[in-house]
Amino acid sequence: MKRIIVLLLLTSFSSIIAQETKTKMGRPILEDFGQVFQIENPDLNLDKDTIYKVIFDIYTDSSKKEGSINPLLNTVARYLNMHAQHGVPAANMKVVIVLHGAPTKSVLNATAYEKKYNIKNPNTELINALEKVGVELYVCGQSYLANGFEIKDKSDAVKLSLSALTALVKFQNEGYQLITFN
Repeated sequence: MKRIIVLLLLTSFSSIIAQETKTKMGRPILEDFGQVFQIENPDLNLDKDTIYKVIFDIYTDSSKKEGSINPLLNTVARYLNMHAQHGVPAANMKVVIVLHGAPTKSVLNATAYEKKYNIKNPNTELINALEKVGVELYVCGQSYLANGFEIKDKSDAVKLSLSALTALVKFQNEGYQLITFN
């Protein structure tokens, strides 16, 4: 009998732990992207009344397989969702993304990407969703052209910067904090 009770307690405890580490899709900002782990009562969180200006510098694409989303673009969705879930209003998160190097292929429009790589652009929906919630996306013109892409093939959701350096200097000069996690 004692063994059964201990087994039941251990099973209950493990399911409680498993529930605490479950991820939650999106919301309240991006419903289909940015899945995050739920952290109850974190010791450190962002202040809900502060305006946060962040520029994400993305210059690698560590997708595990061809046809998968650039995980660094998804990290921007995670940033938005996790802080919104903890009470930071979307209006208080001013986010800019600048892509250069390998990830410039991510900003090709659907037609151009499919023509070049023979698969659907896995980043199109995420890029459009980010732009729709107010994230400003820029591609480095130097990298984009160096990779052999044509300006006309760029996604309409992404703006063209003279260079990544130009965007980084401009937005940091305006008080944006640089996040580079490549």
